[in-house]
Amino acid sequence: MFSAKMQMPECHITILTDVKSSETFKGLRKEETKYADEIIAIDLDPNLPAQKRSRLLKTNARNYVDGDFLFIDCDTIIVKDLSSIDNNDSILSACWDTHSDFAHNPYRSYCIQHAKLLGIDISNEKVYFNSGVILVKDNEFTRNFYKRWNENYLKGYEKGVSMDQPALEVTNIEFDYPIQKLDPEWNCELKHGIRYLKDAYIVHYLCTNPSRSNDKQFFLLNEKDTFLKVKETGTITSEIIEVIKDPFKGIAEVTHCFAGKEIDFFNTRTYLYFITQFLDKGNAMPMERLFSYYSKIKGICKSILRTNH
Repeated sequence: MFSAKMQMPECHITILTDVKSSETFKGLRKEETKYADEIIAIDLDPNLPAQKRSRLLKTNARNYVDGDFLFIDCDTIIVKDLSSIDNNDSILSACWDTHSDFAHNPYRSYCIQHAKLLGIDISNEKVYFNSGVILVKDNEFTRNFYKRWNENYLKGYEKGVSMDQPALEVTNIEFDYPIQKLDPEWNCELKHGIRYLKDAYIVHYLCTNPSRSNDKQFFLLNEKDTFLKVKETGTITSEIIEVIKDPFKGIAEVTHCFAGKEIDFFNTRTYLYFITQFLDKGNAMPMERLFSYYSKIKGICKSILRTNH
């Protein structure tokens, strides 16, 4: 919200929340709401987990908020004026998830598994949308779409699917593909969309997808301590303001980019196991020496075979 007002002082911001969460907006947390023009608090079962309450609001937002809106996840910063989005006349628009067609989405297998639990095979689908930024016009069709998205989310939740995107994909299929593609700059998923960062309007740094076993996050706003400072003081730090002005300044000093099959490897359980069992426990160097010995032995064996031949 701070970044949106920084870029567009006159923009209208609505916070969509539930009653239980709204009751925590006091003290320092009251400061967080000063950038909002409107707060809509929906009466949801307070005993539900916070994540489920959040998803129930998101998947039915069209029926809680009046007027055309641009829905934006909270793990984002606005780095440019968004007013040109009004030139988009589609009734529903979103960006491709991970900025790729579905065939190259690194989470493809998980997406297919989730959709199957919702009763649909999406293995032959061409696209899969990210729900972090959605442009939504206000009409009967979009309200019915959201109502069904909410129903599909609940259906998936009962079968162990806590994410809202599988239900969005299923709903898009059921309604004969009304979602149109937004240019990737409107929802630059930082982990997957570095090439769009220079021209991005919205930077989506994916707080639910950090490097959990790493000592350094790729982006400043994925660092837990960064938000603890905001929580403790109720103010946006100068460090964050600099990142809003130039998001490249939020990228870690030392990085290493990957593409193609390497991306697939970094999304395997093998990689996760190596990270948790060896890097976390300080055992990387012994493993490195073991692989080095293996490489040398392999080279010697090849040399012997060539000599014998």
